[in-house]
Amino acid sequence: MAEKNILTIDEIADDNRKIDIREVTEYILAIPKFAEKIGTEDLRHLMELLGNPQDKPLSIHVAGTNGKGSTTEMLRCMLTEAGLRTGSFTSPHLVRINERIALDGQYISDEDFIACFRTVMKVIVENDLRHPSFFEFIFAIAAVYFEKIGADAVVYETGMGGRLDATNIITPEVSVITSIGMDHMQYLGDTVEKIAFEKAGIIKNGIPVVHNTCAPEGDRTAEDLKHRAAQVIKERAEALDAPLTIVDRVDSRLTKWIEQGRLINPAFDIIYQQENATAALKALEIFNEKNNILSHNNDKIMVKALQAFNMPARMEKLRKNVIIDGAHNQDAIPRFIQGARSIIKKEKPASVKLMFAVSSDKDYTSMIEMLCNAGIFEEVYITTFDSYRKTSVDVVKELFRKFTPEGRNIPIHSIPDLKECLDSALDTLNDDELLFSVGSLYLAGEVKAYMQSR
Repeated sequence: MAEKNILTIDEIADDNRKIDIREVTEYILAIPKFAEKIGTEDLRHLMELLGNPQDKPLSIHVAGTNGKGSTTEMLRCMLTEAGLRTGSFTSPHLVRINERIALDGQYISDEDFIACFRTVMKVIVENDLRHPSFFEFIFAIAAVYFEKIGADAVVYETGMGGRLDATNIITPEVSVITSIGMDHMQYLGDTVEKIAFEKAGIIKNGIPVVHNTCAPEGDRTAEDLKHRAAQVIKERAEALDAPLTIVDRVDSRLTKWIEQGRLINPAFDIIYQQENATAALKALEIFNEKNNILSHNNDKIMVKALQAFNMPARMEKLRKNVIIDGAHNQDAIPRFIQGARSIIKKEKPASVKLMFAVSSDKDYTSMIEMLCNAGIFEEVYITTFDSYRKTSVDVVKELFRKFTPEGRNIPIHSIPDLKECLDSALDTLNDDELLFSVGSLYLAGEVKAYMQSR
């Protein structure tokens, strides 16, 4: 089943064999090489044998193309601040696999991860079950951990899609569908309606759903996509008698908190994070109506929660003038540009540089065209990351040349080795300049890991 140097089934099952997080991580990362998705029915059977841990804490389910990670973390912050021990299950991880599973913002320890890994594996072996896929396996580990640790609530983020996602076996208090756009088309469909259908698969009979339909102001293409996706969501919600709340503008309370200086988290200088926060606030209201977790001073709790919000790789500053963002599709890039403009307007740098790498399965032509037309980057560094999905720097460089407006003779460097590329960019970066890294969460993770060790 497993490759040489990867843990064997016998080693995992042997309680006398000490295993470490490196070995467990290597095993889990190798799963796609020997196991395929087992599907909902077999996953339910596995979870039943584990005691259905996913049903024990209260839960909120979050799907969407963009914003689901941020919305998940905002909800986690709110529930934690309201006094609930709250778990979060997110993906992907940037540096360590533990990042996917957290309680009250603290990543699962190596010891707990290994213990829960062994618990799941023993049930698989003892009952001669099919081996789950990578994502199904980590979901099972997370559910076991949250029950073991005594979580009151868990916010589960889907991996991709929704209808067939491993997380879709939960029965949440409320479902949230964030912004829907064109991504993972080879898996979810080649139209926004098909993609929305997959996301709408998390809607369940009678369970309220919140849908974020906000689009960049004046972007008619984005507005059209959001409208078409929303129609699919509405139809599904109506068919299942699931009360639907549409978020199409920023909550006035949020605007007031920011204007009054009560909420000064830099994350909310970016408009799309205000929109994500609005969806989270609506979902929390519904959760509270069902579970009565909030007292009379709700605003104070919410402001404190949002003040604590911090999302890795979402306009994250690794140092004063180096910012990474995980925007990785044609729906997210306009939001990234919008956010970059806000930061540039506020900080007034002498110049702005861009580091870019992208997965081969994305519509990177459109992404690059948008970045070039933004007209805010004065130097570009093109690189790759450690993945079979990486795109050749030569292909990307030609597209940057093609779409750079005539008369803008900006330097474009193509350096395949990420560390070498980042070193080159940093060595020439002055204190009064900004460097943005964007295009892939893989890129964000590798940049973050290297800068931590540099």
